[in-house]
Amino acid sequence: MKYCTKCGTTRPTTEFSKAASKRDGLQAWCKACFTAANSEYGANWRAINAKKMAVYNAEYYAANADKINASAAKRRADNPEAERIYSHNKRAHKRKAGGKLSKDIAERLYALQRGKCACCKQPLGNDYHLDHIMPLALGGSNTDDNIQLLRSKCNLQKNKKHPIAFMKQRGFLL
Repeated sequence: MKYCTKCGTTRPTTEFSKAASKRDGLQAWCKACFTAANSEYGANWRAINAKKMAVYNAEYYAANADKINASAAKRRADNPEAERIYSHNKRAHKRKAGGKLSKDIAERLYALQRGKCACCKQPLGNDYHLDHIMPLALGGSNTDDNIQLLRSKCNLQKNKKHPIAFMKQRGFLL
């Protein structure tokens, strides 16, 4: 057991980081206090030095644009589902639609829909789309409960139509 000089509690030695310069070989603050202090310090430093960071980031990007773009392209190619979710969240944020999709929404919906299109009930295949049931353009939200999987053909036909109007157009509703 060791006493944390920051929070004043006695904790197991496993909750302290190693420090070779200390007599007992452990930091004076527990890991929780140390992490919180560094996090707060980093946030304050970034706020104070925002212009400095912007200049540094711009210079770094200019010097390493090819490397950064290649890395981003590889990440997108290796994680197409993550890229799909990212683009939906980014588009919704621009529209101020609210909400954020879960990273595993496509896999969960694929299982719930048993690999079939929510509109035409044909197999989804690999080129399915994440569709907002109530489109963002009509005030829909970017949340998991407003998403369904559609074949690309069905989603392109639906576009930003109201879901009831679209299904009536397809002959499913009277």
